[in-house]
Amino acid sequence: MMMGLNSKTTIVSILIVSILAICLIDNVEARIKPTSTKYREQYYRNMMGEAPNYSNETYWFEQLQDHFDSSNTNTWKQQYQVYQDGFDGTGPIFVFLAGEASVNFFTFQEVQIVNWVKEFNAVYIVIEHRFYGESYPTPDLSTFNLKFLTSQQALADAANIITTYQKENNLQNNKVVVFGCSYSGALSAWFRLKYPEIAVASVAPSGPVEAQLNFTGFYGKFSYSAEPNCVAAAQNASQQIMQMIQTFQGRQQLSKIFNSCSDLEDPYDLYYFIYAIVDTLGSSDQMNNPPTWLLNQTCETLTSNSNVLQNWATIFDIGQPSGCNDFRMSSFLNSMREEEISQQDGSRAWTFQTCLEFGYFSSTYEGTSVFPPVLYVEEQVRWCEEIFGVYGMTPNINFTNNYYGGKDIPSTNIAFTNGNLDPWSLLSVTENNADNSVLGITYQAGHCGSLIQETDIDPVSLVNAREEVVAFLKSVLSDSSSSQ
Repeated sequence: MMMGLNSKTTIVSILIVSILAICLIDNVEARIKPTSTKYREQYYRNMMGEAPNYSNETYWFEQLQDHFDSSNTNTWKQQYQVYQDGFDGTGPIFVFLAGEASVNFFTFQEVQIVNWVKEFNAVYIVIEHRFYGESYPTPDLSTFNLKFLTSQQALADAANIITTYQKENNLQNNKVVVFGCSYSGALSAWFRLKYPEIAVASVAPSGPVEAQLNFTGFYGKFSYSAEPNCVAAAQNASQQIMQMIQTFQGRQQLSKIFNSCSDLEDPYDLYYFIYAIVDTLGSSDQMNNPPTWLLNQTCETLTSNSNVLQNWATIFDIGQPSGCNDFRMSSFLNSMREEEISQQDGSRAWTFQTCLEFGYFSSTYEGTSVFPPVLYVEEQVRWCEEIFGVYGMTPNINFTNNYYGGKDIPSTNIAFTNGNLDPWSLLSVTENNADNSVLGITYQAGHCGSLIQETDIDPVSLVNAREEVVAFLKSVLSDSSSSQ
């Protein structure tokens, strides 16, 4: 049963005290346009360059529902794809672990991998993550069924598919290298850690291997990545917002500027409004890769004139469907509670993973960033309870970091690549370990930049990062290298 709101212990109560004495709750039936980052993720994806030029075949693997309960004999069909043009049976096996979306969503992240597949005459396998795309172990996404959604289960899925493929094709002696990007970059590193008998190495671009509940650095990174005039404009706009939310007239004006479907009077709605608009501007550094350089474009819009709030609203509307913006917290929570697979785009599943294992909650406090210092982590933790109906649900950060080792991952033959402009680099490995068995390769760009299509304007550091990955692959695939 869904637990009720405990306003005395949430950030919303703090907002009530610090922002307004009496909040008038607006029950007007607004035209709903979910303010989901998924719209912008698709928009960003379309800007990130071409998909790789290759054709693959799709297969379905009969997978165990639970790898760790021998009494559970249920199975389901997991999608994976294979590309083997040019593979003569002697080359390595390159495996891309898809992350928190459909297997076809991540093709723009595979451009360089496909180039390396061809260079090393490898067979290429792409594995869809359970509970995403078309790979579902259960008929719906109820909280009860989501107990089968863990990173440990996903790693075991991959191990099962890889070893079965090797056995069926007599490739047990062919070396395996696993790849990923972002969350799946972390997965690839963890696969090398937990299944060293299968994978000789991992390439883990932008992999946030350190779970963190209160990720203040996510928005704090903006001040490092953006130009000073853009940082100043964001700070100016944020200060205006903090002043305006304290008065009825100010909140009405914000509603108009950001084309809200309803008045921003309910404190929960006000929190979600700030959360949504900050995420749009504050995460633009993540996707700051050539050729589009999204952060640069965003900053050009923000600083194009003195009306920084209207400029921010313009940025927010990029990639959104037409219509007004629904900033009601209830709309957000209800959309996340939807258990039908056909009604979800991966958001509920990924939120469950963050609520269970990783945290990664992007928050703001006084002095942590230039953005409004009201996005306290307690409210985002409360969402876990509200969405999944589990009282006291909090990410088990300690277990995750103890189980995988965090940024001090106790493994070898892992190459992390990270953009210095990407906030996720703060939770990844950016320096080599003591014996250089784990590499931390960095470059001056954004998220997963080492994997996307190369351009004529790539910074030298990005070109060098890709070359370092190739050198790493040559080393781990050499006859003299050790797989353990």
